[in-house]
Amino acid sequence: MTSPRDRGTRKVTVTLPEDVVAALERWRTTGRIESVSAFVAESVLARINQSESLAKLEETFGGRPPLDLINRARAAQGLPPLSEEEAGGPHAGAA
Repeated sequence: MTSPRDRGTRKVTVTLPEDVVAALERWRTTGRIESVSAFVAESVLARINQSESLAKLEETFGGRPPLDLINRARAAQGLPPLSEEEAGGPHAGAA
């Protein structure tokens, strides 16, 4: 995967809650992240990739994948399961 720095860039303005900005600046100061801008760009790219992957799954399943399949994938990533309400939208194979 190419990083945002490997491509042309364009400056945009985003508004974030103060506590989020404070955490990002603290992480930068302590070396946890290289820069706030790079972290935000990488986070946005990861979310875009996630959305595109979900769209491909929805196309394959004819709707959202079954909730049990979503939760198995989340478990494999060390994430907690989603409830029906948290998952939102109709799920293929869901009752």
